[in-house]
Amino acid sequence: MVGPGGWKGVRCAVASATSSERSGAGDRHRSLGVVVPVYEEEERLRDYGKALLAFIADQPPGSELVLVDDGSTDGTAAAVERLLADAPGVPARLLRRRHAGKGAAVAAGLRSLRTDVGAFCDLDLSTPLDQLELVVRAAERAPVLAIGSRDLTGSTLLRRQSRLREALGRTYNRLLQATVTPGVVDTQCGAKAARLTVWRAILPHTREHGFAWDAELIAVALARGIEVHEVPIEWRHDDRSKVRVGRDGLRMVAATPRIWARARSARSLPAPAPVAASEAAAPGVFDAGNAELLAGADRTHWWFRSKAAFVATALRRTGGARRARGWLVDAGAGSGGVTAMLGWRPDSVAVVEGNVTLAVRATIEHGLAATQGQVDRLPLATGSVEVVCLLDVIEHLADPIAALQEARRVLAPGGRLVVNVPAHGWLWSAADEVLGHHRRYDRRGLRHELDEAGFEPEVITHVFSWLVAPVWLRRRFRSARAGGGSDGDGARRAQLGLDATSPLLDRTALVLTAIERQLVGRISLPLGTSILAVARPAPGEPRPLGPSTPGAPPPAAGDGLHGGDRGDGGEHE
Repeated sequence: MVGPGGWKGVRCAVASATSSERSGAGDRHRSLGVVVPVYEEEERLRDYGKALLAFIADQPPGSELVLVDDGSTDGTAAAVERLLADAPGVPARLLRRRHAGKGAAVAAGLRSLRTDVGAFCDLDLSTPLDQLELVVRAAERAPVLAIGSRDLTGSTLLRRQSRLREALGRTYNRLLQATVTPGVVDTQCGAKAARLTVWRAILPHTREHGFAWDAELIAVALARGIEVHEVPIEWRHDDRSKVRVGRDGLRMVAATPRIWARARSARSLPAPAPVAASEAAAPGVFDAGNAELLAGADRTHWWFRSKAAFVATALRRTGGARRARGWLVDAGAGSGGVTAMLGWRPDSVAVVEGNVTLAVRATIEHGLAATQGQVDRLPLATGSVEVVCLLDVIEHLADPIAALQEARRVLAPGGRLVVNVPAHGWLWSAADEVLGHHRRYDRRGLRHELDEAGFEPEVITHVFSWLVAPVWLRRRFRSARAGGGSDGDGARRAQLGLDATSPLLDRTALVLTAIERQLVGRISLPLGTSILAVARPAPGEPRPLGPSTPGAPPPAAGDGLHGGDRGDGGEHE
């Protein structure tokens, strides 16, 4: 049973299956190398140098701080040497280089590390060190590239940039999303971390020397099949930033075609071996083959990324002052790919999943706390959770009310339930049967079920409005090949809708999703292949369901979930 104080019991639930892959994760036994590039920084070293030394001195044994002087012509190098001389015993060193640019300096510093985890940040600590710690912990938990992000549900801007810089930054990011970094909302935040093994898979393919290196880094990671995990942070702008909007902005834009070519070259190389997971699975809608295909697509396929974007937007617009506080629990989350993209603090996100293979993958690949359990009997204490997500889950259940009432039980006062379901009964097809659906919803039907379970909807709208016509046409005129009885991967992908993808479709979906996100939480769309709802518990006592006594054991292995982030593949056919 998980109480308000933490998730230690849940983390232990899959420990035996993941101990070899996650040894040391979360317990700060991994050594940390922090790289800080400096160029003409004599003044700011006086402001921030001692804080960096204190931070690295508090890290596990074997950690070190590397200050990389990028060929400064002022007294920067001498200032670094004085700083280090005044802190004997602190594991820090100076690396001198000829002037080449921030990207070249950071890459050189990372290559020089011999620690378990490597990170870099800007000298001005625009990402405060306690926030860098959040990024580092995300990198410790899974083999990902963890990056700080200023534009997620749980992010906070302590001091904003000028309107011009913000507008130009958004424009540049949209260019990157449409070309080389699809789905990554903030490439330029100066805080990134990864295990050294991940850096060694990325750095050989990076060539940019200037500020475009951050974008290249992310593009190469995506091309190599490495998950880019955005972490919500607090961030503040420093007016002494070295980035010049005009000159540097143009250079960064001009670098985009080069980055695209290098990412394409990196993509052509053999992919890293997939992470192994337990093959034990609870009974459910999907067999092991389907579960494996879904787990391999839930961070890369455009439909999953679009769904995560819609949910993240709804969370942000309904959060109020609470924003991303407390635990977010994704019940029926599959392997956690969508969960990891919701913009919540990674150390406050957990997965409850009935298929133990998927639960283990959520832990190994995305660094999420995960346990096996049923959506109508959550292993959580009453009132212990800030947000419960049931994303493409309740349409799989014969009795969705029980799962909704269970979500109400575990929510803290004022907490939120997020539900996503397939829409429009007239879109029903054989794909729904393959996916194990009991029903498709309209808004009135979903509102009725939420009311029966004791919820008051705050947002209830269709999403994927631009997908209705393509889905209807394909389902109407689809050939029999998708259900032709073959059990090969091609037939499975067609049944799940995972075959509907291409670079052009991916970029088009990204743009259309960005446009539709502007409406989520502001108006209720009447048409779309899914319905998204955010609801809060209505006043009054809920009917008690499921375990409510602190200390009760979690569900036994074999208890199954019917549903999860299955993608409802028929939605993107």
